[in-house]
Amino acid sequence: MSSRFPKIPGARRAPSPAGALLALSLLAGCMYSFTGGGLPPHVDRLYIQPFENETPYQNLTSDLLREMQDRLPSSLGVRLASEQTADAVVRGTLRSAEEQTTNFDPRPDATGRIQRLEARVQISFDAEIYDVRNDRVLWRGNGLTAIGNFEPGREDVDDGRKKALELVVQKIVEGAQSQW
Repeated sequence: MSSRFPKIPGARRAPSPAGALLALSLLAGCMYSFTGGGLPPHVDRLYIQPFENETPYQNLTSDLLREMQDRLPSSLGVRLASEQTADAVVRGTLRSAEEQTTNFDPRPDATGRIQRLEARVQISFDAEIYDVRNDRVLWRGNGLTAIGNFEPGREDVDDGRKKALELVVQKIVEGAQSQW
């Protein structure tokens, strides 16, 4: 024992870094693992139905379908399937989509126009994941909103729309995972 650090009765020595690392790795091995992303174990195949579109933007349906096909399988631990062979179906309705200015410079520029500093695309939607085998809804979200912010000077409305669609998919993933 060093004279600089005398032994104090009742005091414990701090664990060594190697001991702490070992304890953390053992603890990590005991953690739960989420397979299937919150869907029941029998759901291996997913069909993504194109959403009904009540907005004036017809390409929004195909853009959302593409985004869901790219992200849902890996996020939920499933494979894409046809409607006839799927264990579950994702479906929904795009209720509204609008571009909104959220911040602007009130002073007109040289041309007399007000400059937008921040804007967003807001998409409202309903979605559900339906279990085909058990004939029941696994998750439903009504009146959900996804917002994609963008800076008009650096980005355009398509960037905001893409961000909003990414959030639509994220909300569907979170809804599926919340069913534990």
